[in-house]
Amino acid sequence: MIEKIKSALRKLGLFIRPKEVSQKKHVSIDTTTVLVGGLKLRFDVGAEDRQYVQIGKCGMINAQFIFESRKGFIKIGNDVHIGGAALICRTGINIGNDVIMAWGVTIYDHNSHSIYWEYRKDDAKQYHRDHQLYSGNGLVNKNWDHVESQSITIEDKAWIGFDVTILKGVTIGEGAVIGAKSVVTKDVPAWTVVAGNPARVVKALK
Repeated sequence: MIEKIKSALRKLGLFIRPKEVSQKKHVSIDTTTVLVGGLKLRFDVGAEDRQYVQIGKCGMINAQFIFESRKGFIKIGNDVHIGGAALICRTGINIGNDVIMAWGVTIYDHNSHSIYWEYRKDDAKQYHRDHQLYSGNGLVNKNWDHVESQSITIEDKAWIGFDVTILKGVTIGEGAVIGAKSVVTKDVPAWTVVAGNPARVVKALK
């Protein structure tokens, strides 16, 4: 049965795949900024006709920008160095000026699933069904109604260590330092060092 449906969808041209977008159609980027490895922009279920990513001056950006629905916006300021990161956005990710990020950083502005079983009990079945019907894309019919999502803000002069994970709703204050492999679940005060899982203040810088 699945194969018959897939065959019919192929004939209609209805297969939807997550894909990398090589052109800069949805991105505003200053000409002085370098995209290390090119523009890595992925829309899992298509995109609206608008800007999704804005990047300022004199940056060195090695990042994958992932939009799992048609929502979201990512803004990166001037003089930002991202050594290797995945920015997964459904609401908003705002990165200020003079920010440094090491490799392996993950910034995720939503929960992906509800914490309540009654709202996520069909998620795995839906993903499996869509994965088969839409050539590997399990997000085509995802229900976002009960998935929490909140913007993330990283203020000017912050330094994010390698393999750090930053979760929804977090604000990282000006000049803050996030220790390697930390998981940031709460706001980080300006000019502090935080580390651990969950990340906690270990030192004041001012």
